[in-house]
Amino acid sequence: MNMKQMIVAAAAGVVCGAMALDLNGTWEFRFDEGRAVTAVAGPAFEPTGRMVVPGCFDAMPETFMKRGTAMYRRTFTLEKGVDNAWLVIDGMGLYGKFWVDGRAIGIDDLPYSRVELATGPLAAGAHTLVAAVDNRFDWSYQKLAQSFYDFHFWGGFYHGVSLVFDNRKLFVRTRDYKTGTVEIEAVNFQNRDFDATLVFDGKSEVKATFKNGRATVKVPNFKLWSPDAPNLHTVSLGGSRSRATVADAQERVPPHADAQERVPPHADAQERVPPHADAQERVPPVVARFGIRTIEARNGGFYLNGARIFLKGANRHDQQMQLGASTPEGFMLTDIQNLKRMGGNFFRGAHYPQAQRFLDLCDEMGVLVWEESLGWGNGQRYTQSGKQNDLVDPGFVAKQLEQTKLMVRNSFNHPSVIIFAFLNECDSTKPECKTLVDQLIETIREEDSGRLVSFACNRTRGDLCHANTDFVAFNTYPGTINGYPGTHDELKQKIHDMEGYGVDWLAKYLGERYPGKTLFISEMGGAGQYGSRDPSCPVDTEDFQAEHNALVAEAAWGNPAIAGIAFWQFFDTRTCGRECLNNGKKHQATSWAGQFSADRKPKLAVGVLTDWFTNHVPANLR
Repeated sequence: MNMKQMIVAAAAGVVCGAMALDLNGTWEFRFDEGRAVTAVAGPAFEPTGRMVVPGCFDAMPETFMKRGTAMYRRTFTLEKGVDNAWLVIDGMGLYGKFWVDGRAIGIDDLPYSRVELATGPLAAGAHTLVAAVDNRFDWSYQKLAQSFYDFHFWGGFYHGVSLVFDNRKLFVRTRDYKTGTVEIEAVNFQNRDFDATLVFDGKSEVKATFKNGRATVKVPNFKLWSPDAPNLHTVSLGGSRSRATVADAQERVPPHADAQERVPPHADAQERVPPHADAQERVPPVVARFGIRTIEARNGGFYLNGARIFLKGANRHDQQMQLGASTPEGFMLTDIQNLKRMGGNFFRGAHYPQAQRFLDLCDEMGVLVWEESLGWGNGQRYTQSGKQNDLVDPGFVAKQLEQTKLMVRNSFNHPSVIIFAFLNECDSTKPECKTLVDQLIETIREEDSGRLVSFACNRTRGDLCHANTDFVAFNTYPGTINGYPGTHDELKQKIHDMEGYGVDWLAKYLGERYPGKTLFISEMGGAGQYGSRDPSCPVDTEDFQAEHNALVAEAAWGNPAIAGIAFWQFFDTRTCGRECLNNGKKHQATSWAGQFSADRKPKLAVGVLTDWFTNHVPANLR
């Protein structure tokens, strides 16, 4: 396979135009049910079949819903040697070990995240890449995924694997949206102080002086990014002798790895040059795509580029029922088009870092996104089952901080991402939870990415953790999970005023607890099985879901304190089955709360929400 020029924006979100090898396709494969990845001593194995990348092996007929360790192998060829390269895993689950030519290069224990592993020197010729991927739940080494999380964890490579030869990146920060002033940060360059010529949109040159890796300039002929006008710009930095380094691409080795697995650091790491550069050759440019926009939460509302907006949309899992978490781009685009056709403007990415290609499409089509690191119900009484509280587990805390920081850096240049979050429905009444939440808030803010910071809270009474967030987000299910629906009038009363759960009750309570903060409904909705129709609106029919969500919309649109809502959820998904919450009672291992079916057929609720999204002005905007 020859090296070829390809756009890496889909894989990186922040870098395009770099040299890369696409490693997707058919790999040699072996699956050992029940086997732990820690039992894999090395890369040698006898294949028993084939597996596609990207793809989820536990969605395939021969290994359907099985848990264990899968071995993958493929070869690739370099036309000439390189001093270093980076293996890019664009989301996987749940834990992986990687070897090149029999040499361990590191691990990936951050499910769903885009992770880069430095390979070290690679000679010209053929090379063999091997991966061991474990989709089991084992808290001794996989510290982010638990079997009780209320969604299905898939095994495999979600959105592909590639090899890149330049890890330089540009991070773009909007400093003044009125004048088009941005700050460019050059990451992984050999020099921190240098003069350069920036090229915007492939044509407009701007001289820049970088100090400590940063330069502030005005974008020529700039246009703002928004859902109605998703204008994107590019910036190119090249023509200098700035060299790529591995400064921010540390080897990822599990804490239990023995001496034979550890990868020694390269002595001359700071001097590594992209493979295509030599003494007579200029280093190729680094290109970033970005949008100019600002987001604020103030005066009880959200403001995009200074204009007040109402967030209206739904929660979305990255899933296609038959293919698992390896969602094809066609389904991503379908979801975005469906949301836009409904008049919506917002997706909450539940409950893990989002695929970079999906965020690319949201950038291009004008969809606002909430992105969060992996977590669900951590520290709650109903999830502990006698086990140690996750919130005080040092390994869990460390991985939360690591994945959250990586999420911010991976998605830095996506204007669609306006919110970074974490720890969905953690027990926010506990002091140890506030300690971790405050650490995560600081981790995000240290990156200075221009996003709002929050988390979705379902322990609203007694919540401690929204003290330092930018706005208050809450999940609530009056008349469904919280209580029973009763008659139409009883359901309406509960959705508005049920103590502890009703929209109006929570708006008043949280407004008094956190005066002046913007309020957002991060989850609310009801289930309805596609095709189940009954005019008496029994629970779990399309009719009930439509009735319920109409009442929810009426409450959200009618309360001036509510600045937006993400309905649960956009389409039906596979969730945890017999292992869920240790009780095995999840009906058909499926959440029927989608406005669309799993294969994206609209339910009655779609028409209801389309009417509210397009024909009604929220009180928050009046």
